[in-house]
Amino acid sequence: MSLWWTARNQLDENQIELIEEIPLHESRIVVGPPGCGKTNVLLRRAQFARSQGLSNVLVLSFTRPLTEFVKTGCYEGSKEIFPASLVTTVESWIRSLYRNHKIDLPVVSGGGLSDWKRALAAGAAGLSTSSSQPRYDTIFVDEAQDLFAEEIELIKEWGDCAFFTGDSRQKIYAAADGVPAIEAVFSGIETSELSFHYRLAPELCRVADKILRPQAGASLASTSLYTGPKPGRAEPHGPMSRTNQIAQMMVSVKNQLRVYSTLIDQGDRIGIVVPERADREVVLAAMEDDDELGNLAQIIRAKSTDISDSGYSPAFDPAKPVSIVTEAGSKGLEFRAVHWLFSDTSWRRRSSEVYYTVITRAKTSIDIYYDGVIPTTIAQCCALDSKDLWS
Repeated sequence: MSLWWTARNQLDENQIELIEEIPLHESRIVVGPPGCGKTNVLLRRAQFARSQGLSNVLVLSFTRPLTEFVKTGCYEGSKEIFPASLVTTVESWIRSLYRNHKIDLPVVSGGGLSDWKRALAAGAAGLSTSSSQPRYDTIFVDEAQDLFAEEIELIKEWGDCAFFTGDSRQKIYAAADGVPAIEAVFSGIETSELSFHYRLAPELCRVADKILRPQAGASLASTSLYTGPKPGRAEPHGPMSRTNQIAQMMVSVKNQLRVYSTLIDQGDRIGIVVPERADREVVLAAMEDDDELGNLAQIIRAKSTDISDSGYSPAFDPAKPVSIVTEAGSKGLEFRAVHWLFSDTSWRRRSSEVYYTVITRAKTSIDIYYDGVIPTTIAQCCALDSKDLWS
């Protein structure tokens, strides 16, 4: 069972209202800070809709790691309480439309991921009008801040209504259209806010608030109802070589696996976040060579088309409590402790939203490692160890 999954009797009144009291055929946007229960509300709302006879629903997420993470909430022990087959990524769903209608994927010359996502969604527009495939009763979409307008149009085309959850401060794709585009496409859609959050230790809240404060409303620190291990901690380490970063990280992870063993047995995980895909292999190789950490870590990624990847499974292995992900791949995930390696790599290309997103993946502690000069954003929000600097 995933530790993030919350039973009905553990939800607050605001969360239950969003799950059970909104009319079934009404579209809605739910916004809120990290750890406020948005994903719980999304999946519980989908489960509730099915219990009320709306069986043809679809749950869409963004990255494959996040989708696999959401799927861990579909089970209570060995019992499936929501069909995991109804959970997929936005891109996988759109690709299925091409496949089901026997048309070729678009060809995009040059450009980046944003161009590809827009072209993919635009190319599938209008297929519902000549399709024998029925529309969905409701389409549920997590991390809606990273939707593109063309994807939103496609969701409206295929869903009788839609239920979105998101947080603009956790936006990974700078070019995404997000909530304003949802409001434009779904004219008159209402937005509900979840104010309180339960996941982040106060110390992490204060760090995140120094990166991005809410445009309206209270800070993370003032709305935290965290009840986990204390104290929380956000600490930079460096400058040190990449080899030393990995070595120090492994010492800390060994200790955390012991300290948090009970929580890990319940589904908690330790997260290793790196900037680039190639960095994941380097970190995994080092951990596999260690007597204590060997076979306890896995890379969480989407399956590629590379033949060497043919046997790869992106699902979270309960026997491997340490997850290695990229910064983008960490989107929507949560870990008891996070180790952010090589944080000074390409730091000038990171947005404040990326820093905010990675920092808020941690529940209790985050250790941030750098080689050369500490990134400005980290220096501005995390205190350096200064015990011996003033005399």
